[in-house]
Amino acid sequence: MSCDDERSERFSLMMTPVEHRPTLHLSLMQDKNPNGTHPRLVGRLKHMSLSQRLSPFTARLAHILTAKQTVKALATRSSIEKAPLAIFFAGPVGDIYQVSQWTPVFEKINTELPSILLVKDARSASVLAKLTTLPIRLAGHADAIEPLVDRLGIKAMFYVNNNLANFSVLRLPTVTHIHLSHGESEKVSMVSNQLKAYDYCFVAGEASIKRISSTLQHFDKSRLKLVGRPQLDQLFSAKSFPQVPGRKTVLYAPTWEGDRPAMAYSSVDSVGIKWVTDILQEPSLRLIYRPHPKTGSRSKSTLAANQTIKKLIAEKVSQDPQTGHLFDMQPDYHTALVSADVAIFDISAMAMDFSVLERAFLVTCPQKLEVSMSRSLLWDAARKIYPEQEKDIVAIIREILTGGPMPGASSFVVEHFGKVGAGFGLERFAAAIKAEI
Repeated sequence: MSCDDERSERFSLMMTPVEHRPTLHLSLMQDKNPNGTHPRLVGRLKHMSLSQRLSPFTARLAHILTAKQTVKALATRSSIEKAPLAIFFAGPVGDIYQVSQWTPVFEKINTELPSILLVKDARSASVLAKLTTLPIRLAGHADAIEPLVDRLGIKAMFYVNNNLANFSVLRLPTVTHIHLSHGESEKVSMVSNQLKAYDYCFVAGEASIKRISSTLQHFDKSRLKLVGRPQLDQLFSAKSFPQVPGRKTVLYAPTWEGDRPAMAYSSVDSVGIKWVTDILQEPSLRLIYRPHPKTGSRSKSTLAANQTIKKLIAEKVSQDPQTGHLFDMQPDYHTALVSADVAIFDISAMAMDFSVLERAFLVTCPQKLEVSMSRSLLWDAARKIYPEQEKDIVAIIREILTGGPMPGASSFVVEHFGKVGAGFGLERFAAAIKAEI
């Protein structure tokens, strides 16, 4: 391979999303010879398919083709002179759920603390322009953002994930860099060592501080700032879907399959079809199915299961529209939460947010997870359901409907979110920002 070919291969790999990169599978073999048995480590490389290799380039081409038009549209849409706050988002359209849960929060404080959304991908910017009133500018790296910092007077840059592109922007020295994440949960991604790169991490409650400080080595705990969960204000004011007479509403909101074994929390592939089938057949129950937006993006079997579940719901509703069963993928997830009499979750931020309503819910035990659940306060406190258990899901739902919220629900909420109530989260969040800038 020539130097040029090698550089091309490196670039192809670098531009490829993690889930599409080749995977190295290692196994230990035993070689026998006259001198005895000797272990030998054997590696097998699982290569990307052609479509996977082309994926980053087609995405880049789509960005280039639409960027010029998007820049003009965004400038026409809104003008801005000063913005002390900026939210940087480098994700593709499929990751917009990460930032869209924060845009309503920044919209509400925009009068007092003007904010701007800086987006790397043109297609993501176009979609976000339909979801938020915040001004948006196309700016994907530090060289493009630095002039905006000076012109708009940006004092704080917020990040909702750990996208690789964040670390280009982090080199800007005159801005306070603050990590927000996109939900309060106990997934291993919430304790990434990447948190050390930011000046501050805004976290929801004492549980977050304990989780991070007990996991990360050589981490300065003073960089963790308690801000609660301002999205809960929207939960308290959200309106539910219309009720269905004679039916209790069951929300099944599983997470996605994750991009590695340590993140395999999803129940969709293992038991989702069976549970949904049983619930749809029960005349006293109405189902709202709200899977994670990235469900099936990593696993073909999970994608197939998700499609089957959607088909089952559609067929049932076509037979009898009065059942009220729903497949919900609207941007605002609060409607689904407040509509539920009882809910089934995987380990996720959805379960955490729902706990504030103090209603009955179940948390599934992941079948494929390769990390321990021993540090999960949610798993310790919640009513558990195991995919392999023989008891009928409908019977379990009936039991917990009469049992009320999980024991110790109030103290669990305080540990994870602090004081909650309509309007309180927003005030606390705004106060935390002012204290740091």
